[in-house]
Amino acid sequence: MTTAKRALVAMSGGVDSSVTAYLLKQQGYDCIGATMLLHDGPAGTDGAGACGSSRDADDAASVARALGFPHHVLDLRKTFARCVVDKFVRTYEAGRTPNPCCDCNRYLKFGALLDHAREFGCDVVATGHYAQVVPPAQPDGAWRLTKGIDAAKEQSYVLYALTQRQLAHVVLPLGALTKDRDVRRIAREQGFVSAEKPDSQGICFVPDNDFASFIEGRRGSALPEGDILDTHGAVLGRHRGAPRYTIGQRKGLGVAAAHPLYVCGIDVERNTVTLGDVDDLMAGELMADDWIWSAPALAMEQRLRDAGKTGIAVAAKIRYHQPDQAARMALVDPDAGTSGGIRVRFETPQRGIAPGQAVVVYDGDTVLGGGTVRNARM
Repeated sequence: MTTAKRALVAMSGGVDSSVTAYLLKQQGYDCIGATMLLHDGPAGTDGAGACGSSRDADDAASVARALGFPHHVLDLRKTFARCVVDKFVRTYEAGRTPNPCCDCNRYLKFGALLDHAREFGCDVVATGHYAQVVPPAQPDGAWRLTKGIDAAKEQSYVLYALTQRQLAHVVLPLGALTKDRDVRRIAREQGFVSAEKPDSQGICFVPDNDFASFIEGRRGSALPEGDILDTHGAVLGRHRGAPRYTIGQRKGLGVAAAHPLYVCGIDVERNTVTLGDVDDLMAGELMADDWIWSAPALAMEQRLRDAGKTGIAVAAKIRYHQPDQAARMALVDPDAGTSGGIRVRFETPQRGIAPGQAVVVYDGDTVLGGGTVRNARM
């Protein structure tokens, strides 16, 4: 007699994870629900609508009861603070722009949660992400992470850190569905409390998306003021902390000008913010480090070594919902492999490439890998 596969379902309390659990049950999985307690919710709220807060667990438990499987709350607040929140603060303080959702997926959902799955005797972890995991066509073939079909919700960009080992133990049931036409309809039909729950917005642990105030609270002191400069070094005004700015920002600069100005440089050592025209934001290539392959790593590095300085043709994204951009990627130092960094050269110069953000490369709809932008230049 064949034993049903056991799945640890990441249940955020939202509609996506609720429908994920329902679909797995329909497919014959033996499910265990798990809600990750990541933080206590933004200060001054009850945590409602804040992903990873205690309020989520109640809604998730309700769905698990309705579907007839056990539900657990996993207290991962210390891990989340160390791997996501502290890194978020350090990155902003270094004049870079972090991507905490990528870090949460890397270290929590497909790191700590996979560890707990093994403890529960589960074969796979399932989440409500809008992307697809394609199994190998042959026993010794490669797993593939591909785009979800719902262009408005597609999330493969924030999942680039899923390696071959992890992909073999991940199920993403929503990748072939659309949010409004399919997922919410199923939730309504099943009477889930999450059916009309709105999507979470912004950074889950930052009240009102006020990054600067949050960082000041973690520091226990105000961010230092400094000069706002133009591209020639002339002082245009004063800022109340460089972490209040990010590359490409146009609004809230605190400087009056006859034409639009944009943040095009942040110098942490000098504590200055530089403003320029839109042309000053353009860059033709970037360097990335902390590279992770979703495709088979050894094969990809060999392809890049064989390609030399000309690199290989890829599509690349430097923002979550950015359309694919034609590019070529190459190893900065072939002898060092990805540890020496990756160079991505775009066919068309890109606007506002922000150090600290993720760059993700694709072969068609298949994620090859991604890393963290170190710097950009023409």
